[in-house]
Amino acid sequence: MGRRDGRCVRERLGYRGDVHVRRGLLGWGVFLILAGAIPLGVRAGYLDADQVGRLWSLWPLILIGIGVGLILRRTRLAFLGGLIVAATLGLMVGGLLSVGSTGFAVGTCGGGGATQPFETRTGTFGATGSIDVQLDCGTLTVATAAGDGWQVEGRDDKGVGPTITSDSDASDISIRSHDQGGPFAFGDHVTWQVTLPQTPRLALDVQLNAGSAMIGLASATLDGFDLQMNAGSSTVDLGSVAALGSIDVELNAGSLGLSLPRVSTHGTIQANAGAVKLCAAEGTALRLHTGESILASYDYAGHGLVQDGSTWSTPGYDTADIQIELDTRANAGSFVLDPDDGCG
Repeated sequence: MGRRDGRCVRERLGYRGDVHVRRGLLGWGVFLILAGAIPLGVRAGYLDADQVGRLWSLWPLILIGIGVGLILRRTRLAFLGGLIVAATLGLMVGGLLSVGSTGFAVGTCGGGGATQPFETRTGTFGATGSIDVQLDCGTLTVATAAGDGWQVEGRDDKGVGPTITSDSDASDISIRSHDQGGPFAFGDHVTWQVTLPQTPRLALDVQLNAGSAMIGLASATLDGFDLQMNAGSSTVDLGSVAALGSIDVELNAGSLGLSLPRVSTHGTIQANAGAVKLCAAEGTALRLHTGESILASYDYAGHGLVQDGSTWSTPGYDTADIQIELDTRANAGSFVLDPDDGCG
């Protein structure tokens, strides 16, 4: 066989001889295999969830991989640095998809603890209002009580409590952590218990940075529920709200268990390097739209939903009494509907 004929055969077999392209694809392949294999191993019981949850601590290997790539950049082994980075990212993302990032959140906080109780703060709302809660490094509990009054109590390292501000008629309340001096200086661990009233119609906005939250909003009447989590873990129970206008959730590196309301609503849930568990009460009709990222996992099959392209719907959705429509988008993330272990 001549040289020209041999080249034609190789081209028909898909060979192009471009080693650099194939090495780049090799890095993506390693990342995707590990990011997908870790969650599968945990679900199957082959990997221990506690150990997988500490895979984030491998992040220094990313720096090592970059260094190896720089040292070997003019050699045939230059791709090894990229493989180290890809494998490390795959392990870290796989760990986040499996169990969230509670360990990362705790590790980001300072060394102090919530030892000193701070003065309890109270106030009242009128017929309507809004409340904005931002906690950096700590544990947040949100609950409701009858009436129109709100309350904040808890502990921190100095007993000073959060910064609380309101507008002139006390209808808009802001509860925020003290400035710690930088985007990564979250400070010491704090503990807050926030009690909201059931009578007024409220808009609730929660931002959690490096912490955990347990939010239960029984009998609350909400214009909207907004939640942003950055390196955290939360459980949210909306199952007993009286009314809910919309849901807007953004999860960046963490885990969320969300019990959906028994009233009609709509909204968006976005998971970036995070894991979301959704629980719906019997009789609730769902319409769940999914994203198109190749690094996304959606476990909506087997729950009575019917797939139509990128949308999963409960049969008879358009005539159901309770309709919940959500855009569920994942980037290196996962969504699971009605998991066996629940959303608590």
